[in-house]
Amino acid sequence: MKKVFVSIIIPVYNTAEYIEECILSILSQSYENIELILVNDGSTDGSGDICKKYEHLPNVAYIEQDNYGTTAARKRGVEAANGEWIMFVDSDDLLADCSLSGLMEVCESAEIIITANQRNIESVRELPDSLSKQKYLEMQYARELSASPCAKIFRKRLFDEKTLSFPKHINRGEDYLMNLMLAINNQKDVYVYKQQIYYVRENMTSTRHTHPFTLDYMAELSKRGDDIVKGSIPAEVFLRQRVKQRLFFFLEALGDTGYTGNPRHPFVQDIKRCMDEAGVWKLLDRWMLTVYSPGAVRAVFNLRRVWMRMEHPSLILRDLKKLNKICGFG
Repeated sequence: MKKVFVSIIIPVYNTAEYIEECILSILSQSYENIELILVNDGSTDGSGDICKKYEHLPNVAYIEQDNYGTTAARKRGVEAANGEWIMFVDSDDLLADCSLSGLMEVCESAEIIITANQRNIESVRELPDSLSKQKYLEMQYARELSASPCAKIFRKRLFDEKTLSFPKHINRGEDYLMNLMLAINNQKDVYVYKQQIYYVRENMTSTRHTHPFTLDYMAELSKRGDDIVKGSIPAEVFLRQRVKQRLFFFLEALGDTGYTGNPRHPFVQDIKRCMDEAGVWKLLDRWMLTVYSPGAVRAVFNLRRVWMRMEHPSLILRDLKKLNKICGFG
């Protein structure tokens, strides 16, 4: 059987400390039918010089552009890609050894395959072996699945002009919007490959740490998500999933802003309205939306975590497994 051609795209911006290990983790894969596309997004720390060391290789392409942002770099990489499949890798992360060989064995009948990194391996293993197109879209919209473009692989034909066309100020969560657009374009069941193929490395200079989420930003991100899926999810399901999406974004913003509440903020008011429209009214969720001080918000947040584990005991098991790994027992 002919080996499937895979294009692996790395947007590179000021990750000189990490990029060489990232490149080597890809070039050392036992699966050889790949091309590596390095898109230097205006780096100023020598990352470009490290990338150039590999551009002489026949399966490596090096592209330079001004600092337009990660989305623009990914788009440039997709436009240059020759592969049937597209995979994104962040320049401070790693691919696991021999990960592509196993993944390519299951790719024939799918257009999207989701896999795992070390942080979400337990939740991925709890998923069924495949998700219908509709279920995948609904879960992706509600943030019940990882929104990262990494540890996933996509057919190139799913990408169109809109897939990676967002304003530059959408510099976090843009992968959430991309995943929604790809889910809309997808026409097949999504395969779940329950192996860890990806390692996330903690980089304190990454966008995640340097561009905190705010309630204003989350309001825009959530509404952009609404616009993408509008009409593609049944109305009743959309109302329920919209509440989950809003709460997820609200909790993310709380974590980035020191757990300071703002009950009068338009986004908080919007969440309450969405709850009313969906008929979803959980006491702890509503309570969390009404408190101000960091101490009060944290107290309700922790009560909510305890209550969720009472409702879903599997979360306790997941917590214990994480604790085992942290302690070095698993």
